[in-house]
Amino acid sequence: MRFVLVGPAAPLRGGIAIDNDALAQALRQAGHTVEQVSFCRLYPALLFPGRSQYDIGKNYEHSQAQHCIDSINPLSWWRAARTISRLQPQMVTFQWWHPFFAPCYATIMTRLRRTCPNTSRILISHNTRPHEPISGQDTALRLVVRRCDGVVVRSRSEYELITTVAPGTAVRIANYPLLGTSQVLPDREEAQHRLGVSGRVLLFFGYIRKYKGLDLLLRALALVPVDLGVTLLVAGEFYEPVESYRALGRALGIAERIRIIDRYIGEREWPELFAATDALVLPYVAASQSMSITLAYAFGKPVIVTRVGGLAEEVEEGRTGLIAEPEPAALAAAIQRLYNELLPSPYQAHIQAKRRGLGWDPFLRLLEGWQDRNP
Repeated sequence: MRFVLVGPAAPLRGGIAIDNDALAQALRQAGHTVEQVSFCRLYPALLFPGRSQYDIGKNYEHSQAQHCIDSINPLSWWRAARTISRLQPQMVTFQWWHPFFAPCYATIMTRLRRTCPNTSRILISHNTRPHEPISGQDTALRLVVRRCDGVVVRSRSEYELITTVAPGTAVRIANYPLLGTSQVLPDREEAQHRLGVSGRVLLFFGYIRKYKGLDLLLRALALVPVDLGVTLLVAGEFYEPVESYRALGRALGIAERIRIIDRYIGEREWPELFAATDALVLPYVAASQSMSITLAYAFGKPVIVTRVGGLAEEVEEGRTGLIAEPEPAALAAAIQRLYNELLPSPYQAHIQAKRRGLGWDPFLRLLEGWQDRNP
C-alpha cells in the first residue's frame, strides 16, 4: 500500500514525532511505500512554552519527511494537499493531539476528499481533548473527524469520549506499540554515577506540566519512610517554573531526595535513565494515555500510575506495575509496595509477556484492514 503520514517528524521533538517516525519505519519494514508530510513550523513562538521545538541531536538530513506545512499559513495547507494528491496514496494518516491544528487538518482533508476520493483518511488521536481545556475544543474535533474515514485511539476512555463528542464516528482502539529501540541498558552503577543518584531510584520522565502531577508525587515522597532510601529522579524540560517544585521539595523536607535534570531528554539518553532507576512513576491528575508506559516496558521496567484516563488500562496490577488513586497517601503506599512486594516478585516475566502483545503487527493490520473496507 501507499501511505502518507501527516504530522510531526524528526527533527521536531516530542513523543508524537517519535511515534509518527516509528510508524513510518514499521510500515516500510512491512513492505509498504511511505511518505511523510511534516511541519516546517509546528507552533508559533508565542504559543510554545518550551525552549526549542527541535531535537538538536537530529537534523533534516536524517529525516525522510517533507517539511512543508506551516501551522499558521493556509497557503501551505493547500500546497501540502497538492503534494499529497500527486503521491496518490491509498491511505493518509493524521496525528491529532490539539485543536489548534483543526483548521489545517480540515483544509487538507477537504481537498483530499475531492482530489483523492478513494484515499482513506485516518486520524490517529493521542489526546481527544487537550490536557489543558480550551474553548471550542469539541467543535474543532468534530470539524476534523467529519472529514476523515475513521479514528484510532489508544484507550477505552478515549473511545468513549470521542463517540460521545462526535457520534457516528468509526473508532478503533490500538495500544501504543513498542518503539523499535534496539538500545541496550548500560550498567546500573555507571548510569547512576553519571546521573548523580544511587540506591533505590524512581523516575519521573518527560515534559513537566501541571496535569502530570509532579507536585502530587513530591507530596507522596514526603510520606515514604526515609529508611526506605528512595530518591526521585525528575528528568525533562519544565513548562512551569522549576523553582516552584524545588521550593515545594524544601518545604516538604525532601530536597536531598530529589535529583532534577531540567532539559529535554532525547532518545539516546533513555537507556541511561531507565538503567539507573527501578520504576517509572506517572502520577497524573488528568490523562488520556501515555506512550511512556510502553517505553518503560520496552526497557523492562515496571510502572506506577494513577487511576485517571486510560493509564490503568495498560497496567497489570501487581504484575507489570501498580495502580494508585491520584492522591499522596495512595501514591506513597504504592511506592512502598513496589519495593516490598513487586520488585521481589517475578515482574520481569510479566513485563516480557506484556511486550509480546505490543508489537506493530496488530496496528498495521488495523490500518490495512481499514483500507480493505474502503477500496
